[in-house]
Amino acid sequence: MTQYEELLADSYEEFIQEIDLDEEEEELVLFLFTTWSLFSILDDTDQTIVEQFINKKKKENKIRASTLEQLEKWIGATASYTVVTKVMEDLHIEVEDIFTEEKKIVKLQEEDPEIQEGVGLVGFLLPYGSYYSYYTTYLDFPVNEAVILKNEFQAMYDASDVKDSSIFMRVNFASIMVSMLTEGFDERLDVDQLDWENPIYQAVAQVYKQQIEHFDLPEQIQELGVTLWYIFCKKERPTIRKFKNYAAALHYYIDHKLPILNFLTQADVAEMYEVSKGSLAKAYKHLEKGLEDELDKLYDFMEQMEDEDDENILFDNYEIDEDDDELDFEDLFSFNEEPKNQK
Repeated sequence: MTQYEELLADSYEEFIQEIDLDEEEEELVLFLFTTWSLFSILDDTDQTIVEQFINKKKKENKIRASTLEQLEKWIGATASYTVVTKVMEDLHIEVEDIFTEEKKIVKLQEEDPEIQEGVGLVGFLLPYGSYYSYYTTYLDFPVNEAVILKNEFQAMYDASDVKDSSIFMRVNFASIMVSMLTEGFDERLDVDQLDWENPIYQAVAQVYKQQIEHFDLPEQIQELGVTLWYIFCKKERPTIRKFKNYAAALHYYIDHKLPILNFLTQADVAEMYEVSKGSLAKAYKHLEKGLEDELDKLYDFMEQMEDEDDENILFDNYEIDEDDDELDFEDLFSFNEEPKNQK
């Protein structure tokens, strides 16, 4: 910003002139645009800012040859959209590029509880010896959004005339990020879009969706079950003989864990899915154990929804008896076997 203030300011003004953003959106867009600019915008010397920085360091001759060699690998870096394929030790993760399917080992700067298999990451990956690291930071997207966003990126790439994904990202990254902030994207989760490692995992999700769609519930609650099941499959890779047992267990799990529900007994759900109560209970315990870490995240999400009075996307248009006591989200963590508000 000090060395190239005029270049960055002029570029940003030209880019943003017809885009209407609020203060918070513009702050994020300016940050992303500036980061993108370092690797993408050419000045009158036909060099990027990063390239000029590296050439300056070469002339100074004050840093080691190995460091310069490393820096030179940063020239031409572009933003990438990757999906986390493995969480490793010592802040290391494995990610896969959605376009090239190239896998890279990435070292995070600090512990991030949001990082898990299936999460989408957008940012600038730079090589650091045996691993890569995100320059400044990254944008992360939870599993359900990551899958939708992957399809959005792929559709835009397929519709473009560009055959090189790195060139596509270099040219379009800034405008794509603005579109995501101002226009959003289709948030409907399609079971068929998810990358299921085993067809039987997909069958569980499909049967669950077919059954729960008969209930008058917000779509976000229905999709929550699919998202949690996808996370569970990624983490546990369960061996399943009868997929209906797990579909039933998933339905009961969602009904039992959300405090606005708890309408069904295990017997009700077992009858609905035509499975035995014992088989359902066994699968439910497996689900409960495997998703234990997700409960804190679900709790935080629901607390956030509780605070949003006018724009509650989860409970919008969902009628709750006004005479009922205020919902206590601590109930989310109840492991009682009997439902609290049987209807």
